[in-house]
Amino acid sequence: MSIHLTILCENSVDKVSPYGLLGEHGFSCHLQTPAGNFLFDTGGGMTIMNNAKLMGVDFEKLQGILFSHGHFDHTGGLKQVLEITGKIPIYAHPDLFSAHYSKNSGKMHNIGVPWPQSTLEELGADFVFSSAPYEVSPNLLLSGEVPRVSKIETGDPNLLSLSGSGEEFSDPLNDDLSLFIRTEKGLVILLGCAHAGLLNIIDHAIQVTGQKKIHMVLGGTHLKFCSDEQMTATLNRLEELDVDLIGASHCTGLRGARMLAERFGERFFSASVGQEITI
Repeated sequence: MSIHLTILCENSVDKVSPYGLLGEHGFSCHLQTPAGNFLFDTGGGMTIMNNAKLMGVDFEKLQGILFSHGHFDHTGGLKQVLEITGKIPIYAHPDLFSAHYSKNSGKMHNIGVPWPQSTLEELGADFVFSSAPYEVSPNLLLSGEVPRVSKIETGDPNLLSLSGSGEEFSDPLNDDLSLFIRTEKGLVILLGCAHAGLLNIIDHAIQVTGQKKIHMVLGGTHLKFCSDEQMTATLNRLEELDVDLIGASHCTGLRGARMLAERFGERFFSASVGQEITI
């Protein structure tokens, strides 16, 4: 069984060929699997069409779209993709369209899905919502809601939601999902932003799949926003599990990427736009 992953949207571009690849704040990964092609997140909408064309990714051949969570930088390209695919199943948590805000300098910014659900459904979005682990296809398991067990993974205090009466409260981001890919080399954990906490996600992955060997962790780890205590615990856990490869993207941040690179050496790589991984 061979699985081919292509990073279509990410904050940076490391690959120089093909020329013209673009970076943006966001994440999207294309998957070619024996069960068909899938898209995990769609970036912010600024680069996905350009990068897909240059990387030879054909959205007409997609079997489904999977969402890690309902932030604009992961869902913003959906409308453009739907204009190509037409009717297509979209797998996500039931809270995908819940209120997501970021508060910076005292101002609230709406960072949720840019369009109403009804608008996307008119374009062909066939939403399949599940808060429980969901097998999208053989060997592809969408995590479902991740239990928040770790006491040191407290999340980003600037991410907020609003009650029906307009009161602000910390966004639980219950819709934060990851994709667990079973391979002959072990489990691949594909992350959007890891808002649920990488330690929580890893433990959940082992529990729901029964697979203790983790071959690769790939995607946004949200370590840019974590405490020193959380960073140390995360590095130690990854080393304890003897993870073969760690591909950092998006919200890992320069500090997180540097510390991962220093700790894991050649096992670490930057999962930037244009990066292709075959398992």
